[in-house]
Amino acid sequence: MIGGLIKLLAFQVAGEAFVFALSLPIPGAVVGMALLFFYLVIRGREDADLDTFTAAFLKHLSLLFIPAAVGIVAHLDRIVD
Repeated sequence: MIGGLIKLLAFQVAGEAFVFALSLPIPGAVVGMALLFFYLVIRGREDADLDTFTAAFLKHLSLLFIPAAVGIVAHLDRIVD
C-alpha cells in the first residue's frame, strides 16, 4: 500500500515540476494525473500497488469533504453577504 502512495505522490510531484519548469497555466496535479494515465497505458496492465492503495483511499474519500462542509456552514453568513 505504501508503494502505491509513493507512486501516486511521485506522479503529482513530477507534474508540479513539469508545470513549474515550463511555466504552464495548468495545475500540476492535472499534469501529474495525465502522466499517470500515460504510464498505465504504456504499461498495458494494472499496477497492483496503485490498485490496492486507490481502492482503500476511495473508500474513505468522503471524509475529506467533512472539513469543507463544516467551514461552509460555519461561515454561511459571509457567503450570503
